Amino acid sequence: MILDNLEQSSIYNFGPAWEKAFEFLRELDISIEPGRHVIDGEKVFAQVSEYHTKLQEEGRFEAHRKYVDIQFLLSGREILGWADLPSLETEILYAPERDVEFLKPLPVTPSLSTLVPGIFMAFFPEDGHMPGLAVGNKPEAVKKVVVKIAVSALVS
Repeated sequence: MILDNLEQSSIYNFGPAWEKAFEFLRELDISIEPGRHVIDGEKVFAQVSEYHTKLQEEGRFEAHRKYVDIQFLLSGREILGWADLPSLETEILYAPERDVEFLKPLPVTPSLSTLVPGIFMAFFPEDGHMPGLAVGNKPEAVKKVVVKIAVSALVS
C-alpha cells in the first residue's frame, strides 16, 4: 500500500502504465463524468463514481488479483481501511470476472487513513482495503476516481 500526495507520485517508478495512470490523475478535471474512462485499453482505466460514505461497521474489505487500485478523491473526505491479506479471511470467494474477493478481518484492527483531494492510496494484490468509510461517523458525499492498472503491466 502506498499513501502519498499526488505531487509525489513520480518518486514511485513502476513503469509506463503507472506513469499513464498518474498523468491521467494530474490532468483530471473535477467535472469529469461518472463512469468508466479508458486510459490504455484494459491495462489502465479509471472508474469515476459519486456516492455517500458509510459507517465503518457497514464496510467490508476487498482485494484484487489482476489490478492495482489507485484511489483518489476529487471532492469530499473518506476513510480507507488497510490490512495485509494474512490478517483477513475470505467472506465471498474471488470472482475472476470482476477481479474482486470480499474479506472479513480476523481479530486485528485495520490501519485507517483519511483520503482527501490531492492524496492517493495505491493498493496492490497483497493489500486488503475497505473503501468508502465516513470520517467521524458522519456520511458525506464524495466524488472519487479509482484508476486500475493491470499487475501484468507494471515493471518491478
